[in-house]
Amino acid sequence: MSARPLARAAVYAAAYAALTLAPGLSAVAYGPVQFRVSEALMVFACLDPAAVLGLTVGTALANVFSPIAVLDVPFGAALTLVAALVMWRLGPRWLALAAPVVVNGFGVALELTLLTGVPYWYALAFVSLGEAVVLFTLGAALLSVLRRRGGLPGLPWRTAPGARRDGDEARRTR
Repeated sequence: MSARPLARAAVYAAAYAALTLAPGLSAVAYGPVQFRVSEALMVFACLDPAAVLGLTVGTALANVFSPIAVLDVPFGAALTLVAALVMWRLGPRWLALAAPVVVNGFGVALELTLLTGVPYWYALAFVSLGEAVVLFTLGAALLSVLRRRGGLPGLPWRTAPGARRDGDEARRTR
């Protein structure tokens, strides 16, 4: 990985960790009922392979402060990696927003059940709900802006697999 993508990965990691640990936001970042505003940054995994690495590292850093950090750091980071890879594969499509909802909903619920005794279906419902609220509001808004603008300066832009870029350009110029 060259210096520029590595720098972008570091920015994603720092932003994810900072948003998770920010005063006020950290209170709802852990446990069966969690709303991580930082999950909206997962949208960047649709566009930038550096985000896949950066968001995984950011999750690991944020999970150091989890009450179940010993297993949450590697397990939570692995879940983020899986979700981010699925998002990268899907590209900037609305369907990609569902990847973290499903992966974290099932994975974090299992983790919480095994480590804290929280009932599985309770954890599944509330972790998934928190993910869905963040991704289908803040994440959707961010994806909408990125799609409308064709990305951000300095970020690589990629179309969704199978999408025709020339059709996008024709719509934008009308």
